[in-house]
Amino acid sequence: MYQVMIVDDEPMAASLIVNIIKRKYSNFDIMGTAYDGEEALELMEKKGEPDVLITDIQMPVMNGLKLVEETKKRYPEVLSVIVSGYQEFEYAKQAIAFGVCDYILKPIVPSEFAKLIKKIEEKLRQKYYKERNVLMHRMVNELPVDEKALRRYFQSENYYGAIVRLNGLPSRYGERGRKEIFSDINEMILAYGRDTQETLYLCPGEIVSDVDYEQMIRRRIGKEQPEAAYVTTIIRRKSVPVGQIGEMVRELYRKLDASIILGKNQTLIIEETDGGQSTGAPGRDYEYLEELEYLAGKQKYDRLQKKTEELIRKWVKEEHTQLWIEGRVRQIGYLLQRYDAGNWDYRETEFLMDDIFSTAENVEQLCSGISDIFFKDVHEETASAQKTDTEEYFESVKKYIQKHMSEQLSLHSVSKAVGVSQTYLSRLFRKYEDASFNTYLTALRMEKAKKLLLREEKMYVKDVAEQVGYKDQFYFSRIFYSYTGVRPSEYVEKETIETI
Repeated sequence: MYQVMIVDDEPMAASLIVNIIKRKYSNFDIMGTAYDGEEALELMEKKGEPDVLITDIQMPVMNGLKLVEETKKRYPEVLSVIVSGYQEFEYAKQAIAFGVCDYILKPIVPSEFAKLIKKIEEKLRQKYYKERNVLMHRMVNELPVDEKALRRYFQSENYYGAIVRLNGLPSRYGERGRKEIFSDINEMILAYGRDTQETLYLCPGEIVSDVDYEQMIRRRIGKEQPEAAYVTTIIRRKSVPVGQIGEMVRELYRKLDASIILGKNQTLIIEETDGGQSTGAPGRDYEYLEELEYLAGKQKYDRLQKKTEELIRKWVKEEHTQLWIEGRVRQIGYLLQRYDAGNWDYRETEFLMDDIFSTAENVEQLCSGISDIFFKDVHEETASAQKTDTEEYFESVKKYIQKHMSEQLSLHSVSKAVGVSQTYLSRLFRKYEDASFNTYLTALRMEKAKKLLLREEKMYVKDVAEQVGYKDQFYFSRIFYSYTGVRPSEYVEKETIETI
């Protein structure tokens, strides 16, 4: 609930506003009343800042104008409203300079007060939405958050949580300009994510039960998420108090990062897991490296490549996690570097390994990608491969993507269509776009969506989403917000106003 403070030296006038708010506006709570400006400031220090300050102008000790000015200095986010008579109208206009957001004339007319509350409520919805996003960003990145802020901006008593991840883990070496996905402001269930392949759901406890929540997440996997080769879902079956949201989010992410297995659909319940799954640490078992070291030293590159692929297939079959396998693959890479037995441009290799582990749909794609990364310079390049490493060829790849944008594209499907390996295609995107395939595809779709939204023949958001490759309009709206900073409807309004 939004917190309101009423300040008026006339008890009857203050009581009138209090009663109107209590009777008609359930989203607002009276946190206190005061009878002069100094008393109001003391109350704020004691109870915390309100969302809304409604104050009379003419009061003893400290008048309303001075109160608004001081409040603005101490609590810049408070929305201040001046209550004034006709004879004080000039004072009300002067109060704008002190940071007042609105004013209402005496005697208060219920219909005018309703308009004022509606305007304030919309401002507060936007403010709370932005503050929640800031807090979610901090929690997702395991940064500390203030528990009072959590309780203020997440207003339900308790929340359920779950994460749905498509394919592999996100890049841990960064995408310039990458943004999180954020929930639409109108959604009851809050949805976030580190990239477009992931959604973290937070659901207010009062709208579902324990059983309903689990079933709802299972239904949403198919409805909201784009098609994927495999999906990892982590659900916390029991809700937590609002003050523990940060701890729950960290718990969900730790479990997700330690659980993803290439090609395996999983739905894991936090309360039913023991946390014993192996993660990214390769441990002290280095026996598998002995044969590789021998082959590298003897420059037997064909056998070295074959043995590397055999090991990866074995580890995937044994259902080791992505992080566990990544750790061992990196050890192989370091060995190759030591013997100068393969390609090892550190910066490029780390980006490419991120891409292949994140997008590989099965073990064959992973083996092919890793071999391409480690051994591309060991064998002579063919003339056809050399011809594809041109800007003209890359333009033809982009034209293909633009033409098939409405389809469920992936790095694998595009590389297959244009006749090159996934890793080679990743290299082209890094070279000519300085971005990953997924980043480029998302930007391309969002720019197309912006043009469709501004067409003279108005289109429904659902239709725009489908034309740029998203089967669910709410998922599309979250990505659109992440890319543009506004919702699709707000984008249309903003651009329309700017062209007038």
